Amino acid sequence: MVVTKKVALLGDSSVGKTSLIKRFVKDIFDDSYIVTIGSKVTKKQLTVKKKDVDEKVTLMIWDVIGTEGYTSLHARTFAGVHGAIMVADYTRRETLNNIETYWIPNLLMVVENVPIVFACNKSDLKDQYAFQLDDMKAIASRHNEDYTDALPPEHSTCYATSAKAGDNVNELFESLAHMMLSEKIVADPTKELYESMLATSFSRMADRSTLLGAFDAIIVDFAEGLNDEKKAMSIISKEVKKLNIDVKSPTKEELIKLINNLRKAESKLLDKKKIEANKEKRMQCNKPGF
Repeated sequence: MVVTKKVALLGDSSVGKTSLIKRFVKDIFDDSYIVTIGSKVTKKQLTVKKKDVDEKVTLMIWDVIGTEGYTSLHARTFAGVHGAIMVADYTRRETLNNIETYWIPNLLMVVENVPIVFACNKSDLKDQYAFQLDDMKAIASRHNEDYTDALPPEHSTCYATSAKAGDNVNELFESLAHMMLSEKIVADPTKELYESMLATSFSRMADRSTLLGAFDAIIVDFAEGLNDEKKAMSIISKEVKKLNIDVKSPTKEELIKLINNLRKAESKLLDKKKIEANKEKRMQCNKPGF
């Protein structure tokens, strides 16, 4: 029997989340930086040994945009998560601090206590370290008391990783798999439904007074309207790149162009009445800014 677990990789922009996933899933490294737009899902199956029995687990790995302010998108992604990997960049101290000030609190607003593994990425840049592994271990020790006994002796809840060299990347994901298969985690069929309801409520409370908040609302509305996460995020990513939108600082003009482009994308998928209603709704996301 193969169990499926939803995993989220969280952390600031350019800490290397996408590179870690590529190294783990495809064993490749690409040093070109491509910002993640919205969220992207990758799948890989693992076999872990629990009490001398091989257990198969399929990881559905969500790569999430690493910019603060995407409250609705982040909450939507967190719903149904079984475990998370928090990633910091060894060369930027603020990426470590933001794990406890932003990423963990926002995750736990939607999900109850879930196993978390921590990665200090870019460990190959030894002469540029802005903090030490012990700093991350201190954070890890505050968030994993319930699951550490599920780990074999050779595994840890905190790693120095290098997506470039491949150091500790497999161990990172394997440790999380062990923790997610802990006997302390009881299957709850209502978990995802309850968390989806929480995510929706947090989404409605999100700040839409800024252009970033409006962008967040447009992405989520398009994904929900299309009812196909993978296709929706693929279309969003394509249009954002085409318009060269800065995800940290979108402009009013860019968002209006995006709304019109999404309308064209929907023309092949939805009826005309629904398309026009969607456009009008998205144009209201940032009144009076629009």
